[in-house]
Amino acid sequence: MDLETEDSALQVLMDGDIDKVMSGLDRIIEAAPSYEKLFMRWQRQHWSTEDFDFTEDARQWNDPDLISDEERRFMLFGFSQFFLGEERVTVELLPFAMGAPSLEAQAFLTTQISDEAKHMVFFDRFYREVLGVEAADIGSMLDSQRIHVNKDWETLFDGILHDCAERLRLDPTDFPALVRGITVYMIVIEGTLALTGARFLIKSLKEREWLPGFTAGFTAVNRDESRHVGFGVKFLADAIKDDPANARIVEETLQECLPIASLVFVPSWVEDPYNFQTPFYHSSEIFEYAMKALSKKLAAMGLDPAMLAGEAA
Repeated sequence: MDLETEDSALQVLMDGDIDKVMSGLDRIIEAAPSYEKLFMRWQRQHWSTEDFDFTEDARQWNDPDLISDEERRFMLFGFSQFFLGEERVTVELLPFAMGAPSLEAQAFLTTQISDEAKHMVFFDRFYREVLGVEAADIGSMLDSQRIHVNKDWETLFDGILHDCAERLRLDPTDFPALVRGITVYMIVIEGTLALTGARFLIKSLKEREWLPGFTAGFTAVNRDESRHVGFGVKFLADAIKDDPANARIVEETLQECLPIASLVFVPSWVEDPYNFQTPFYHSSEIFEYAMKALSKKLAAMGLDPAMLAGEAA
């Protein structure tokens, strides 16, 4: 791969526009930058959880004439799924780094552990300073917000993702387990769910000029996530080239996850989980975007996106 092409693709990760970051991810996937290039981009892209001013966010969140109870309820559902998700992926990633087959891949995955921890701390600060939630520590804060996540989130994060991490913890040399885990973590959770949900949330907030500090910080979070997804797509594309049997592992993992993953987007109070209206968009929009995003990643990995037919809602 031409190094200039890699650099050009990775440059989008410095952009502050979430749609440019999302569309730029396609270029990153196509360029398949090396683990070294991804590591260097991490070095150049540092940001701090203290970089963002939440003063206006707190004023807006507490203005009943600006944000309705219905809008606040739906946003709290989304915020909490992201917040608790950041904690889960931080904790579960270490066995993935232990099982990585090269030092270059291990080096990159250690940067991702740092990223995920930073994202968790960012959300903790947001909950305290904007949402006004008090807690003794991050663990207590997370426990207080668990009531907002749905059962399908629990199945995916506490069940499937945890099982992937446990298999690798018990045997870091289990390469098929690593292929399954990378598919769950970087392709399903980050590449299909997190980036899609973030794109809709950030666009909705920007259109209304709400929560500017959070919007800027959450965009930085998702520039990190785009880099992580780039790693996952490259890793799986290489694994499939090395041994076509790994393609079947990816397919089986998607068959396991997608019927559950699509329901992570669904608030517990809606009547029809496959057809509902949020205060900001219709469910069909986010489902369609998520599947298109996943199809692009599968194509870049050398797989036929047609396999998705019938797998998700």
